[in-house]
Amino acid sequence: MMRRRILGCVVLALVAIMTLNGASTKVKRQTMYVFGLAASLTDSVVVLTDVQPIEGFVMPNGFLADRSLYSLQLNNYLLANQQLNNMTCAVYFNKNRGKAEKKYQKMMRRYRDDHAGVLMFLGTDDFQFKAEEWEEETQEVKSDETKKQ
Repeated sequence: MMRRRILGCVVLALVAIMTLNGASTKVKRQTMYVFGLAASLTDSVVVLTDVQPIEGFVMPNGFLADRSLYSLQLNNYLLANQQLNNMTCAVYFNKNRGKAEKKYQKMMRRYRDDHAGVLMFLGTDDFQFKAEEWEEETQEVKSDETKKQ
């Protein structure tokens, strides 16, 4: 009986430690290699950017924080400078430059060989991604007083 209690306490302590370690993982700034792809669903134009290194915030699960803001940068550039609207933009990223280049080559081959449209390339002298500042979202609990106002 005493062994069960001790074993139960040890298991409970281990679970508590693992939970605290998981909750305290930090988002860190790391060099990521990024390229963008923009395709129009109503036109035959596909735009591909160069692979570019950026200092981005990487979340504990390995994802680039605020990924949607990078695709928005590309979309805004295409609207303002290339007069290309209705483009669907995607951003591909990896911590390893070789893996990012491999994905870039795969996407380039896919659209060059299988796509009957126009493939445009944007070099780093034309367009560069800018690192986004990441802010952790917090859940704000409103009190009864703020709800009434």
